[in-house]
Amino acid sequence: MKRTLMLLATLLTITFAWAQKLPKNEMNALKSFLSAPAAKGGTNAQALLITDLGNPATWPGITFNPDGSAKSISWAGKELAGNLNLTGFRGLQTIDVSNNHLTSATLSSNPALRAVNLSRNLLSDININGCRSIRVLKLNRNRLSTLNLGDLPELTSLNIASNRIAALDVSNSATLKTLNCTGNKMQELVVSGCTALQSLYAGYNDLASIEISGLESLQNLNLTSNRLTTMYVQNLPSLNTLIVSDNHLKELAAQNCRSLSDIFAGYNDLTGFSVENCPKLQWVNLNWNDLTSITLTGQSLLERINLANNELTWADLSFNPMLRYVNVANNDMLSTLQLQADTQLQQVVGAYDDWGDGWSEAMQE
Repeated sequence: MKRTLMLLATLLTITFAWAQKLPKNEMNALKSFLSAPAAKGGTNAQALLITDLGNPATWPGITFNPDGSAKSISWAGKELAGNLNLTGFRGLQTIDVSNNHLTSATLSSNPALRAVNLSRNLLSDININGCRSIRVLKLNRNRLSTLNLGDLPELTSLNIASNRIAALDVSNSATLKTLNCTGNKMQELVVSGCTALQSLYAGYNDLASIEISGLESLQNLNLTSNRLTTMYVQNLPSLNTLIVSDNHLKELAAQNCRSLSDIFAGYNDLTGFSVENCPKLQWVNLNWNDLTSITLTGQSLLERINLANNELTWADLSFNPMLRYVNVANNDMLSTLQLQADTQLQQVVGAYDDWGDGWSEAMQE
């Protein structure tokens, strides 16, 4: 018992000593923020149930480095408000103040900072200059209209979805693997030279074009609900999923994308569609377009294709040995549907007369 008490006393002494050595600039900055008004009355300190502003060892959500400096701050969902200034926190590694009511954040000159979560706030401004170690940056669901990333040579994941950003340049971000900029007002997005980029989510923006050549690590590309009119996807060996639904596309071509499995391009204005050297293609959705004809043959893994609500008069879908489902509904002028050697075919949705063995009458959904 005595030994246990001595150990607890030692730990408390060490914790108190670390807190006592909290650098003056950090102490002043934190006390200033904690003294500011919270979102629902009282102060930020009161929202965090802090009763002693003079003793950081009692503050919840903060851990300390051996030298007494702040190591991590975790104050998510606490109804905090105001301006958060953590400039010059030299030992700070992680911060999570998501789901609050912060209006601005200054995190400059924090060389050890690796992970930042400021999502779901009211931020209109953020400063992360001099934070070269940041790897994960979450700023989604704020009110940012511009974003200056500065020099972030280790950044691997950036989430700025649901802001008001009109232009973003992350070119030559050699370590960036995931970029989510969905739901902004983006008219310009530059991702050239992002050789490690695996997932790009840029749907629900205002993009009229985007350059994606050379992104050899790209696996998932989502550009749904933009203003794209043409899309040529070529020489992307890792690309698995392509989503370009609800644009203004007239032409879509995929070539030399040897891992491409799924194409979703419904709700466009397509009059031209082609696929070449994409041997792993399994699922193609081209419904609600303006296609009058289509040839998609010899795809050894293709299982499903949706061509409903086009202007088709002719379609050749033959020699697809794994094809199970075809939808050609609401193509009133369709007179020729080639399904030869589609030995696994189970369902054809749409009205027709006599196309292929065993398909002599309409099968409805």
